[in-house]
Amino acid sequence: MPAGSLPGKFVAFAWFLAVATPIAAQADLDLRQSPIRVYQYDDGDFERYIYLRDPETGRLPYQTEFAQRFRLPQGGTVKYVEVCVQKPRDALPEDDLLVFIVRIYSDAGNVPGETVLNDVSQFSWFTHVPAGYRVCHEVPVDAPGGFKVNAGPVWVGVAWGDDPAVEQNLQELAVDEDNSGGRRAFRVIHEEGEAWQAWQADTDSRVYAIRLAVDHSGASHDPDPEPDPDPTPGPLPDPPQGFGYTDCVPEDTPLVFDGGYSVRMCYETPAGEVGEGKGGLWASGESGLLWFFSRDNAEVLIKVLNGCFYNNHRWVYVAPVTDLAFNLYVTDSEGRTWSHHNRQGETASTRSDNEAFPCGDQN
Repeated sequence: MPAGSLPGKFVAFAWFLAVATPIAAQADLDLRQSPIRVYQYDDGDFERYIYLRDPETGRLPYQTEFAQRFRLPQGGTVKYVEVCVQKPRDALPEDDLLVFIVRIYSDAGNVPGETVLNDVSQFSWFTHVPAGYRVCHEVPVDAPGGFKVNAGPVWVGVAWGDDPAVEQNLQELAVDEDNSGGRRAFRVIHEEGEAWQAWQADTDSRVYAIRLAVDHSGASHDPDPEPDPDPTPGPLPDPPQGFGYTDCVPEDTPLVFDGGYSVRMCYETPAGEVGEGKGGLWASGESGLLWFFSRDNAEVLIKVLNGCFYNNHRWVYVAPVTDLAFNLYVTDSEGRTWSHHNRQGETASTRSDNEAFPCGDQN
């Protein structure tokens, strides 16, 4: 069962576990008794884990990083990051060394932005973990005077792979399937010497097993931050009928923009082959690219801009560069849908709509 789409030939599989999965105990810290707050979107029960392999060679990518975004109601000092991992069932007894790199990033919408503090901690933890079992480990954040964060969104990334820093790490990141709060993103290095691929928003409904502990000493306690779930778009309107149009209906959600605006797209070739638009490189939390056949060949630029200050609406701009038939939909968190379509063989037109969605509570 796919657990998200990774660039290139590597694929991710989410394996369901039928074995006992003890996890480290974690106190339910109350801000009335302690200034430290543990932020997490998971419920402590992880149904699967991310298992990355090249389908041809069985190798791991050289390095992979997964990031979870948290919303902080007030500023504070990061104390530690907690990570829960699962040892593969085929792991050997000597594969007991856990090695990770943890990083904290500033917010940039749907993907991490500028690095705030790189390499918070690289830790090695030698512990006996039976194959198929799961453990959680606290990674302390050691920074002179502590690492300060402001209120608002903060990204936390966990990286591991086959590079020398993590060459013995055969553990895989646990995933909570029942909860979908919080945005997630991932990036990958396929081979040694290559650069990181661009961050990709992970639109699968799940939560990475990453938690953030913040000391709010001296800060007044505001209400808990609102969850930041990815929207689950409802049924789409029927596509236009007539010669040249396609009746395909997209199922994947390759792009999710700030404010909870999801983008879905399907296309049809002259030979009748139907496919899904895939998320490409990101420019910001308000714009992105879609591609059909190759990541190197973008087909559509799409923007969902915040024009609430100007006319109390969100603006949608679409610039396709294709002559294939397609149906493209943008859906807000309330289920309202904006669409754009193209006939087979016609050069698709651009479209700008400065009143695509009323702002309301989506300012």
